[in-house]
Amino acid sequence: MCLAFKRFKMNSSPEITPAPHKLREARRSLAFYLEPNPGTPIQASFQQFQEKTFVQFGPNQAHNTQPHLSIIGRVLIERGAEFSTKWDTVDEFIKVIDAEIKKQHLKPPEFTGFEILDKPTRSLVMNVRLNAGYEQLAKEIERQMGPKCSVLEPSPMNRIHLAYNVLKTISKQALKRMKEKAEETIDIYDWVKTGGSWRLTVYEVMVESQVVGVQHQLVELKSWPIQPNSTEFKLSSTLPVSLRIKLSFLSSWFKNSTFSSAKKVIIANQPKNAVVLRNNRSTTTGRQTL
Repeated sequence: MCLAFKRFKMNSSPEITPAPHKLREARRSLAFYLEPNPGTPIQASFQQFQEKTFVQFGPNQAHNTQPHLSIIGRVLIERGAEFSTKWDTVDEFIKVIDAEIKKQHLKPPEFTGFEILDKPTRSLVMNVRLNAGYEQLAKEIERQMGPKCSVLEPSPMNRIHLAYNVLKTISKQALKRMKEKAEETIDIYDWVKTGGSWRLTVYEVMVESQVVGVQHQLVELKSWPIQPNSTEFKLSSTLPVSLRIKLSFLSSWFKNSTFSSAKKVIIANQPKNAVVLRNNRSTTTGRQTL
Protein backbone atom coordinates (compact mmCIF):
# COMPACT_ATOMS: atom_id res chain seq x y z
CA MET A 1 0.00 0.00 0.00
CA CYS A 2 1.42 3.36 -0.99
CA LEU A 3 0.64 6.23 1.35
CA ALA A 4 1.10 9.81 0.21
CA PHE A 5 2.12 11.93 3.17
CA LYS A 6 0.17 15.11 3.65
CA ARG A 7 1.89 18.35 2.75
CA PHE A 8 1.64 21.45 4.87
CA LYS A 9 -0.08 24.13 2.79
CA MET A 10 0.71 27.80 3.04
CA ASN A 11 -2.24 30.07 3.72
CA SER A 12 -3.01 33.60 4.80
CA SER A 13 -4.80 32.66 8.02
CA PRO A 14 -4.54 35.38 10.68
CA GLU A 15 -3.69 32.63 13.19
CA ILE A 16 -0.21 32.38 11.64
CA THR A 17 1.82 35.28 13.03
CA PRO A 18 3.70 36.24 10.99
CA ALA A 19 2.67 34.47 7.80
CA PRO A 20 5.44 32.19 6.42
CA HIS A 21 6.00 34.26 3.28
CA LYS A 22 6.36 37.42 5.39
CA LEU A 23 8.73 35.68 7.79
CA ARG A 24 10.96 34.69 4.87
CA GLU A 25 11.32 38.36 3.97
CA ALA A 26 12.96 38.92 7.36
CA ARG A 27 15.03 35.74 7.67
CA ARG A 28 15.65 32.39 6.00
CA SER A 29 15.85 28.97 7.62
CA LEU A 30 18.23 26.31 6.25
CA ALA A 31 19.25 22.74 7.09
CA PHE A 32 22.24 20.67 5.96
CA TYR A 33 21.59 16.92 5.68
CA LEU A 34 23.36 13.71 4.71
CA GLU A 35 20.77 11.52 2.99
CA PRO A 36 20.42 8.66 0.48
CA ASN A 37 20.22 9.68 -3.16
CA PRO A 38 16.61 9.75 -4.42
CA GLY A 39 15.53 6.58 -6.21
CA THR A 40 18.18 4.32 -4.63
CA PRO A 41 17.22 1.06 -2.89
CA ILE A 42 18.05 2.43 0.58
CA GLN A 43 16.01 5.61 -0.02
CA ALA A 44 13.05 3.64 -1.37
CA SER A 45 13.14 1.25 1.59
CA PHE A 46 13.31 4.18 4.05
CA GLN A 47 10.19 5.57 2.40
CA GLN A 48 8.49 2.18 2.60
CA PHE A 49 9.34 1.94 6.31
CA GLN A 50 7.83 5.38 6.95
CA GLU A 51 4.65 4.48 5.10
CA LYS A 52 4.24 1.17 6.96
CA THR A 53 4.83 2.68 10.40
CA PHE A 54 2.52 5.62 9.63
CA VAL A 55 -0.32 3.21 8.83
CA GLN A 56 0.38 0.65 11.56
CA PHE A 57 1.43 2.85 14.49
CA GLY A 58 0.18 6.31 13.57
CA PRO A 59 2.23 9.45 12.88
CA ASN A 60 5.30 10.45 14.85
CA GLN A 61 7.70 13.35 14.45
CA ALA A 62 10.18 11.35 12.37
CA HIS A 63 7.51 11.37 9.65
CA ASN A 64 7.87 15.16 9.35
CA THR A 65 11.00 14.71 7.19
CA GLN A 66 12.52 12.07 4.97
CA PRO A 67 15.05 9.93 6.92
CA HIS A 68 18.39 11.72 7.06
CA LEU A 69 21.40 12.46 9.22
CA SER A 70 21.70 16.12 10.23
CA ILE A 71 25.08 17.79 9.80
CA ILE A 72 23.75 21.25 10.67
CA GLY A 73 20.21 20.79 11.91
CA ARG A 74 19.13 24.42 12.02
CA VAL A 75 20.44 27.63 10.46
CA LEU A 76 18.72 31.01 10.66
CA ILE A 77 20.05 33.86 8.54
CA GLU A 78 18.72 37.41 8.92
CA ARG A 79 18.17 39.60 5.89
CA GLY A 80 20.93 42.08 5.11
CA ALA A 81 20.33 45.84 5.26
CA GLU A 82 20.89 46.52 1.55
CA PHE A 83 18.35 45.19 -0.95
CA SER A 84 20.96 44.16 -3.53
CA THR A 85 22.94 42.12 -0.99
CA LYS A 86 20.20 41.10 1.45
CA TRP A 87 20.80 37.34 1.06
CA ASP A 88 24.55 37.33 0.43
CA THR A 89 25.04 35.38 3.68
CA VAL A 90 22.95 32.51 2.27
CA ASP A 91 25.15 32.43 -0.83
CA GLU A 92 28.27 32.56 1.35
CA PHE A 93 26.98 29.69 3.51
CA ILE A 94 26.67 27.47 0.43
CA LYS A 95 30.07 28.56 -0.92
CA VAL A 96 31.77 27.70 2.40
CA ILE A 97 30.20 24.23 2.35
CA ASP A 98 31.24 23.72 -1.27
CA ALA A 99 34.85 24.69 -0.55
CA GLU A 100 35.11 22.57 2.60
CA ILE A 101 33.60 19.47 0.97
CA LYS A 102 36.36 19.64 -1.64
CA LYS A 103 38.99 19.68 1.12
CA GLN A 104 37.63 16.73 3.10
CA HIS A 105 37.83 13.03 2.24
CA LEU A 106 34.17 12.23 2.88
CA LYS A 107 32.89 8.65 2.71
CA PRO A 108 29.36 7.23 2.84
CA PRO A 109 28.10 6.46 6.35
CA GLU A 110 28.60 2.96 7.77
CA PHE A 111 25.60 1.15 9.23
CA THR A 112 26.19 0.01 12.84
CA GLY A 113 22.76 -1.22 13.92
CA PHE A 114 19.31 -0.24 15.17
CA GLU A 115 18.76 0.91 18.73
CA ILE A 116 15.91 1.97 21.03
CA LEU A 117 16.88 4.97 23.17
CA ASP A 118 15.23 6.17 26.37
CA LYS A 119 16.82 9.64 26.48
CA PRO A 120 16.44 12.51 25.72
CA THR A 121 13.11 11.09 24.54
CA ARG A 122 12.16 7.48 23.81
CA SER A 123 13.02 6.80 20.17
CA LEU A 124 14.10 4.31 17.51
CA VAL A 125 17.32 5.22 15.73
CA MET A 126 19.65 3.78 13.14
CA ASN A 127 23.21 4.16 14.38
CA VAL A 128 25.81 5.12 11.78
CA ARG A 129 29.52 5.85 11.75
CA LEU A 130 31.04 8.75 9.81
CA ASN A 131 34.69 9.31 9.05
CA ALA A 132 36.51 12.25 10.67
CA GLY A 133 36.07 14.51 7.64
CA TYR A 134 32.44 15.20 8.55
CA GLU A 135 33.34 16.51 11.99
CA GLN A 136 35.96 18.78 10.46
CA LEU A 137 33.41 19.95 7.87
CA ALA A 138 30.88 20.87 10.57
CA LYS A 139 33.53 22.65 12.65
CA GLU A 140 34.67 24.75 9.69
CA ILE A 141 31.10 25.71 8.79
CA GLU A 142 30.48 26.75 12.39
CA ARG A 143 33.77 28.65 12.61
CA GLN A 144 33.31 30.57 9.38
CA MET A 145 29.54 31.09 9.35
CA GLY A 146 28.53 30.95 13.02
CA PRO A 147 29.16 34.68 13.66
CA LYS A 148 27.16 35.60 10.52
CA CYS A 149 24.06 33.54 11.37
CA SER A 150 21.54 34.29 14.11
CA VAL A 151 21.30 30.52 14.77
CA LEU A 152 23.65 27.72 13.65
CA GLU A 153 23.25 24.36 15.40
CA PRO A 154 25.61 21.47 14.52
CA SER A 155 24.20 17.99 15.16
CA PRO A 156 25.74 14.87 16.80
CA MET A 157 26.09 13.08 13.41
CA ASN A 158 25.85 9.52 14.71
CA ARG A 159 22.26 8.43 14.08
CA ILE A 160 19.24 8.62 11.82
CA HIS A 161 15.98 9.04 13.73
CA LEU A 162 13.34 6.55 12.57
CA ALA A 163 10.65 7.17 15.21
CA TYR A 164 10.20 9.65 18.07
CA ASN A 165 7.62 12.03 19.49
CA VAL A 166 8.55 14.58 22.14
CA LEU A 167 4.88 15.60 22.47
CA LYS A 168 3.60 12.11 23.27
CA THR A 169 6.07 9.40 24.27
CA ILE A 170 5.95 6.28 22.10
CA SER A 171 5.58 3.08 24.12
CA LYS A 172 8.57 0.77 24.34
CA GLN A 173 6.50 -2.10 22.99
CA ALA A 174 5.57 -0.06 19.90
CA LEU A 175 9.22 0.86 19.37
CA LYS A 176 10.24 -2.80 19.59
CA ARG A 177 7.71 -3.65 16.89
CA MET A 178 8.94 -0.73 14.77
CA LYS A 179 12.50 -1.97 15.21
CA GLU A 180 11.44 -5.37 13.85
CA LYS A 181 9.71 -3.59 10.96
CA ALA A 182 12.91 -1.62 10.24
CA GLU A 183 14.99 -4.80 10.19
CA GLU A 184 12.50 -6.37 7.75
CA THR A 185 12.03 -3.34 5.49
CA ILE A 186 15.13 -1.14 5.28
CA ASP A 187 17.53 -2.38 2.61
CA ILE A 188 20.72 -2.72 4.63
CA TYR A 189 21.94 -5.48 2.29
CA ASP A 190 22.28 -3.17 -0.72
CA TRP A 191 23.85 -0.45 1.44
CA VAL A 192 26.52 -2.76 2.83
CA LYS A 193 27.05 -4.54 -0.49
CA THR A 194 27.53 -1.45 -2.67
CA GLY A 195 28.80 1.10 -0.16
CA GLY A 196 25.65 3.14 -0.66
CA SER A 197 24.75 6.15 -2.76
CA TRP A 198 24.48 9.24 -0.57
CA ARG A 199 24.55 13.00 -0.90
CA LEU A 200 24.95 16.13 1.21
CA THR A 201 22.10 18.58 0.69
CA VAL A 202 21.34 22.13 1.78
CA TYR A 203 17.60 22.69 2.12
CA GLU A 204 15.66 25.85 2.71
CA VAL A 205 12.81 25.31 5.17
CA MET A 206 9.90 27.14 3.58
CA VAL A 207 7.32 26.03 6.16
CA GLU A 208 8.12 24.14 9.35
CA SER A 209 5.14 21.91 10.06
CA GLN A 210 3.70 22.03 13.57
CA VAL A 211 1.52 18.96 12.91
CA VAL A 212 2.90 15.52 13.77
CA GLY A 213 3.19 13.42 10.62
CA VAL A 214 2.81 16.35 8.21
CA GLN A 215 6.04 16.96 6.35
CA HIS A 216 7.93 20.24 6.41
CA GLN A 217 8.06 22.11 3.11
CA LEU A 218 11.70 21.97 2.02
CA VAL A 219 13.33 23.33 -1.12
CA GLU A 220 16.68 21.93 -2.23
CA LEU A 221 19.29 24.67 -2.77
CA LYS A 222 22.34 22.55 -3.59
CA SER A 223 23.56 18.96 -3.20
CA TRP A 224 26.91 17.15 -3.41
CA PRO A 225 27.29 13.39 -4.15
CA ILE A 226 29.21 11.21 -1.69
CA GLN A 227 30.64 8.15 -3.39
CA PRO A 228 32.60 5.27 -1.82
CA ASN A 229 36.31 5.07 -2.58
CA SER A 230 36.59 2.17 -5.05
CA THR A 231 39.91 0.86 -3.63
CA GLU A 232 38.69 0.90 -0.04
CA PHE A 233 35.39 -0.66 -1.06
CA LYS A 234 37.15 -3.55 -2.81
CA LEU A 235 39.14 -4.27 0.35
CA SER A 236 36.01 -4.24 2.51
CA SER A 237 34.16 -6.43 0.01
CA THR A 238 36.29 -9.50 0.72
CA LEU A 239 33.86 -10.49 3.50
CA PRO A 240 30.40 -11.80 2.50
CA VAL A 241 27.65 -9.17 2.77
CA SER A 242 25.61 -11.24 5.22
CA LEU A 243 28.62 -11.50 7.54
CA ARG A 244 29.32 -7.76 7.33
CA ILE A 245 25.70 -7.03 8.28
CA LYS A 246 25.93 -9.43 11.23
CA LEU A 247 29.14 -7.74 12.36
CA SER A 248 27.35 -4.37 12.24
CA PHE A 249 24.56 -5.69 14.46
CA LEU A 250 27.06 -7.33 16.83
CA SER A 251 28.98 -4.07 17.09
CA SER A 252 25.80 -2.28 18.16
CA TRP A 253 24.81 -5.12 20.51
CA PHE A 254 28.19 -5.17 22.26
CA LYS A 255 28.12 -1.40 22.67
CA ASN A 256 24.74 -1.59 24.41
CA SER A 257 25.31 -4.71 26.47
CA THR A 258 28.99 -4.70 27.47
CA PHE A 259 28.52 -2.54 30.55
CA SER A 260 25.48 -4.40 31.90
CA SER A 261 27.06 -7.79 31.11
CA ALA A 262 30.30 -6.82 32.83
CA LYS A 263 28.32 -5.69 35.88
CA LYS A 264 26.54 -9.07 36.03
CA VAL A 265 29.87 -10.92 35.75
CA ILE A 266 31.40 -8.88 38.59
CA ILE A 267 28.41 -9.54 40.85
CA ALA A 268 28.33 -13.25 39.92
CA ASN A 269 32.03 -13.69 40.74
CA GLN A 270 31.87 -12.01 44.15
CA PRO A 271 32.23 -14.23 47.26
CA LYS A 272 28.96 -15.10 49.00
CA ASN A 273 29.77 -12.94 52.00
CA ALA A 274 30.53 -9.84 49.90
CA VAL A 275 27.11 -8.32 50.53
CA VAL A 276 27.37 -9.00 54.25
CA LEU A 277 30.82 -7.40 54.38
CA ARG A 278 29.56 -4.33 52.53
CA ASN A 279 26.54 -4.06 54.81
CA ASN A 280 28.71 -4.29 57.90
CA ARG A 281 31.04 -1.63 56.51
CA SER A 282 28.08 0.63 55.69
CA THR A 283 26.72 0.28 59.24
CA THR A 284 30.02 1.25 60.84
CA THR A 285 30.47 4.29 58.60
CA GLY A 286 27.09 5.91 59.14
CA ARG A 287 24.85 3.63 57.02
CA GLN A 288 26.11 4.69 53.61
CA THR A 289 24.17 3.29 50.67
CA LEU A 290 25.12 2.77 47.06
